[in-house]
Amino acid sequence: MIKVENLVKNFNGFCALDHVNMHVPKGSIYGLVGPNGAGKSTIIRHITGIYRPDMGTVLVDGAPVYENVAAKSRIAYIPDELYYFFQSSTLEMKQFYAGMYPDFDNALFEKLQEFFPSINVKQSIRRLSKGMQKQAAFWLALCCNPALLVLDEPVDGLDPVMRRQLWSLILSRV
Repeated sequence: MIKVENLVKNFNGFCALDHVNMHVPKGSIYGLVGPNGAGKSTIIRHITGIYRPDMGTVLVDGAPVYENVAAKSRIAYIPDELYYFFQSSTLEMKQFYAGMYPDFDNALFEKLQEFFPSINVKQSIRRLSKGMQKQAAFWLALCCNPALLVLDEPVDGLDPVMRRQLWSLILSRV
């Protein structure tokens, strides 16, 4: 599913990734562990096609992801720092995601609303708490029906009960 070979990335003379190799088979749950500054988020941003490799290759399902709309449409990514159109509501973001992801499942969105009862879908996302913003991110990402779900600091801001519920929901879909 994910194949990273000899990946190199430099930022203004700082070598963030130095010939990194990583292979993650389809159907796997894979965790990146390391200290701050080890390059975890940088690898993730390559896998999701945000960064262009300085050297090496990054393939998802056999295809390069950088500047590849078809490959990116099969990946849902929840970054460590969420970015949404903060003036938008969860319902408006649902419409945006549905336009970007061909496999977006509107029926699943309605079904999962029961799982996230504290989120008012018409309320601006910026007015939600950090934990509720993270819940909205999971809700939207799961409805994309991604072949690959990439999470960076996935449970930051979530209470222990919601963490368990989300892991249970994700694992039931694997």
